Amino acid sequence: MRTARTQLSISNRPAQILLLAAALALYVTPAIAQAPPERLSDKDVKALIEQVDQERDKFESNLDGKLKDSLLRSETTDIKVSAVLQDYQDNIKKLKDRFTAEYSASTEVEVVLKQAEKIDNYVKTSGFVTKGRSEWDREAASLSHLAMAYGATFPLRPGAAVRRMNDKEAADSAGAIAQAADRCKDEFDKMSDSALPKADKETVKKGLETLSKQADVVKSRLNDGKPATAEVQQLMTQVGVVQRFIDAHPVLSTKASWDQLHAALSKVQQAFSLR
Repeated sequence: MRTARTQLSISNRPAQILLLAAALALYVTPAIAQAPPERLSDKDVKALIEQVDQERDKFESNLDGKLKDSLLRSETTDIKVSAVLQDYQDNIKKLKDRFTAEYSASTEVEVVLKQAEKIDNYVKTSGFVTKGRSEWDREAASLSHLAMAYGATFPLRPGAAVRRMNDKEAADSAGAIAQAADRCKDEFDKMSDSALPKADKETVKKGLETLSKQADVVKSRLNDGKPATAEVQQLMTQVGVVQRFIDAHPVLSTKASWDQLHAALSKVQQAFSLR
């Protein structure tokens, strides 16, 4: 009887292991799903804009010639499909020309997305587009990625903001955090022991020093065009550590440097969609 029971127990182990693995997968998956998307660098966005243009060209090249000559009718005017496609091409070219390290071209991206949404509706609802449909589906997928890089979706939600902070602006904000942290550290260092015990002073100074170094790491990675979402999250955690100390000492929370640090942090959070 013991042998039979042992064999039964062993034979059930694979099933038990599978059930345990499935349970763990269900437990872990939600945490993975909530992870923020990695922010695209300027180089990535520039390549994505080029991809949108290339796929637009493939879509147009595959359209039936008769369809291009047909009219799109509206309540106010009739316009040739070819004219709509030319306007779309011109706006993408304008976007490519204007996107630089100093200018994210958010307005131009919004124009392209809104125009593409009209084309998307026509392609999916008219029933006339057979040739080129697959090419448009690829274009729409690239437009979705572009919209995401600007904190939006494709198609755009009503009233949605289309806004991106480029690498240089985000790096400058990270640098401002480091500078503000250094100023805070100097201010705490000058406080008398009667205003703040020496042990507490050393604790907050070390926290600010760590914060400043982490901000410099974020700045360096942004300037190099490297992913930095994890580093920004670490920076936010360190700000929270120092914030808890300041909250425990209300007299210290009015420091101008700390307010400036938070203002710069807000911009970095915006750049990484972490607000």
